[in-house]
Amino acid sequence: MINQNDIEVVYISPNNKIVRTSIAYNKNLTLKDLINHLIKKSIFSKDFLSKRYFGCYGKIINLKYIIHENDRIEIYDNLQMTPNEKRKFNFEMT
Repeated sequence: MINQNDIEVVYISPNNKIVRTSIAYNKNLTLKDLINHLIKKSIFSKDFLSKRYFGCYGKIINLKYIIHENDRIEIYDNLQMTPNEKRKFNFEMT
């Protein structure tokens, strides 16, 4: 269960397995800090995360991104377009 101020971290594997965890919000927490926390707690490995992209509500973010209360951090595989761009592309194709 996610508390009101927690940060949700979500990864959906290529075979659609969902890995979801929540981290307590801390003021001035950066994406880099969050990644280090995920590695330290053995939620994800350093090798795994080093090959991924990150986003927040469908927008790509960098390691300096300051995480806000109630953010949902998304972990992406081999990103060629953001989730928002992909939805727009798929919509235009129909």
